[in-house]
Amino acid sequence: MGAIKLAIFDVAGTTAKDDGLVVQAFQDAIAASGYSAQEVVRMTEYVNATMGQRKIDVFTHLCNGDRKLAETMHEDFVSAYNSIVKRGNLEEFEGISDFFRSLREHGVGIGITTGFPREILAPILEGLNWSELIDVSVAASEVPQGRPAPDMIFRAIEIYNQVNAMEITPEQVAVIGDTPSDVESGLSAGAGLVIAVTSGAFDRAALLPLGATEVLDYSISALNLLIA
Repeated sequence: MGAIKLAIFDVAGTTAKDDGLVVQAFQDAIAASGYSAQEVVRMTEYVNATMGQRKIDVFTHLCNGDRKLAETMHEDFVSAYNSIVKRGNLEEFEGISDFFRSLREHGVGIGITTGFPREILAPILEGLNWSELIDVSVAASEVPQGRPAPDMIFRAIEIYNQVNAMEITPEQVAVIGDTPSDVESGLSAGAGLVIAVTSGAFDRAALLPLGATEVLDYSISALNLLIA
């Protein structure tokens, strides 16, 4: 493995505090479509199990393949989550912005990938004042397949190389996320480092068996690994 040139981070649960906000927005969208309280509970279990995956894919599964209904619920989810962001309820984990700055000072690029569509990612980047701190961002809506497929990672590398006239390879990339799908996508991409963090939806017991390079408590704990 060469030196890490690009660190690609997930958002909710990894670099931004989730605190149940994703589930809240999902439940608002599900309830708006007329499902019963019992059905909302059942669907929430699936939402929790598939954290990190592309949201339209999650809704399509919940709607038993009914794409029209899934798209309606997805639109309601986007509206609900954006309202959360606009109210200022989404916050970065303490020290993340300084962490990004430190990585860039050491020559490590910053990438963001997410299971959210761009309609959510753009307000998040603006609301957290990250637009000037990161080098590339890719939303799940911008690639053929969401996580656990590696498409977002490959797209982020492609854009970063184009913008910076570089030829970094996946072996020079670190992937950091808080869900099994984050880990699986990093491993599938052949990333040089795949770091799982327990600050989101899954604990150490759930993440340890997945094959990540490291399992850490918080993203900023990875600093020495990324600049070694």
